[in-house]
Amino acid sequence: MKNEYRITKKLMMSWANEYYLPNAANIIAFVLWCIIGIMGLGLLGILIAIGGKWTTWYMAILFLVLSVYKLFFSRFVFMSNRYKMLSKTYGVDEWIRTAEFADDEIILSDHTSITKFKYSNIEKIKEKNNTVMIFFNDNLSMRLYKDAFVEGTWEECKEMINSKIK
Repeated sequence: MKNEYRITKKLMMSWANEYYLPNAANIIAFVLWCIIGIMGLGLLGILIAIGGKWTTWYMAILFLVLSVYKLFFSRFVFMSNRYKMLSKTYGVDEWIRTAEFADDEIILSDHTSITKFKYSNIEKIKEKNNTVMIFFNDNLSMRLYKDAFVEGTWEECKEMINSKIK
């Protein structure tokens, strides 16, 4: 079975909207950044009401700006930088990503780069609308699109993966 799709800057930037919290560390970081933002807002409110030194104003604004950046914008900056790095490495603005499901491994081809994954390293599979995320150990993941199968279907692929995992 084979899944194949074209990677563009627009597609990679859309991945930033598909924000996953796959493990406890990411959830804890999210909660902590929310707390820092609330602290910044609270401190700013107190400073507006009673005033304060410039260092306190600086801290309140810093807390607020950092938390807003981290919670809402950092993943878009990350994806943009990742796209720039990959397009510079490959020397093209768009490229084809192919995931081929062989009998003993999954072969992921990204333009000129080839990565191989073992079925035994799959931790979980998440489906959302047309997108399938396969999470491997060591915080690696693979994105597939159900309608991008050029050989076979997602249902057949899912059955094969489940039989290889068990």
